Amino acid sequence: MDGARFANAIASLNCAPKAITWEAGVDVLCFGGTKNGAAVGELLIFFDKKISREFDYRAKQAGQLGSKMRFLAAPWLGLLTGNVWLRNAQHANRAANVLASRLQKEAGIDSVFPVEANAVFVSMDERLARGLHARGWRFYKFIEPHVYRLMCSWSTTEEEISSFIADVLAIK
Repeated sequence: MDGARFANAIASLNCAPKAITWEAGVDVLCFGGTKNGAAVGELLIFFDKKISREFDYRAKQAGQLGSKMRFLAAPWLGLLTGNVWLRNAQHANRAANVLASRLQKEAGIDSVFPVEANAVFVSMDERLARGLHARGWRFYKFIEPHVYRLMCSWSTTEEEISSFIADVLAIK
């Protein structure tokens, strides 16, 4: 399972991680760290022990073993202790809901899809998108002709959301 946004899915579904992994038949989870606060790295979790056999050797042979692996592994202790990974994901999901709500209420921009995690999909004309890009906002077109994906992260602040809304209103 590609787990880049695994934490956001768990936070949104409000379920135990096992419900969407090994209980659902997943053999391996690649739990992404960078979208949850880690500088680099992913955590591979093998639910089928047979598949994990000699994985460490294969990873080393493929050049995927950092010379100082303890430095890459250390942030995981912080993320996994006290459910920080889940709190980070819950924060990102809440931020996306706030962003979607404020876009709708203050700028009359509706979400194209329901906000289910940390992504907000909105329809914007090219002029607004170009204006926001010119002001330093980074997002991209998701579906042609004019649906854009706005992402919130574990570190998105209310001030950033307010600044984005202010820029939308100024350009609109």
